Amino acid sequence: MGSLSIRQWGMVLGMLGLVFLFSAASTHAYQEEEAERGAAVFARRCSTCHGDQGQGLTDEWRATWPPTHQNCWKANCHGPQPYPEDGFTLPRVVPALIGPNTLQRFTTAADLYAYIRARMPFHAPGSLPEEDYRAVTAFLLQRHGIPADGQLFDPEAARGVLLRPLASRGKGALGRIMEDFIRQRFPWWILGGIGVAGLLWGMMGRLHRRS
Repeated sequence: MGSLSIRQWGMVLGMLGLVFLFSAASTHAYQEEEAERGAAVFARRCSTCHGDQGQGLTDEWRATWPPTHQNCWKANCHGPQPYPEDGFTLPRVVPALIGPNTLQRFTTAADLYAYIRARMPFHAPGSLPEEDYRAVTAFLLQRHGIPADGQLFDPEAARGVLLRPLASRGKGALGRIMEDFIRQRFPWWILGGIGVAGLLWGMMGRLHRRS
């Protein structure tokens, strides 16, 4: 089987470019203002357990609290019963949400939103306004390097937004560097344009050979 010609490679790259173009153009992430609102919601409703920087419920974070509040797991607080009627038992480990190797359990932004919407806050799941859940998701996307595109976060469209930690999983350092370079230097419309140009080049070559 012979190797592909330059024009054939153009056709292949063109088709891949078109697939990328249509898939990228059909998805969107969030607005910068929405992420800013999400930062405020996170600080107000999430940071107590997940840390002021999203680092999780670390010993260092609890050490900044008043001394009488630093042991979350004692009786009559959030440890074993008895505790107040409206109380709850806090897990021993509250995960970090921001930083290396976080959010790896979620494949897409839609998965992340659905989990937050159904399970948070821990003591009162689903109790926040809908716009708060969307804003917090936008904030986390921002902190994980997913750029804003001026569109309000939409859970349906978010199915096409891959989270960077998972997208980078299993890649070597060089692969991650190349991925970041491509994301930063070549917007989807440039890559799509290159794909269209490659496709047209290949098609013109085929027509030329037939004439």
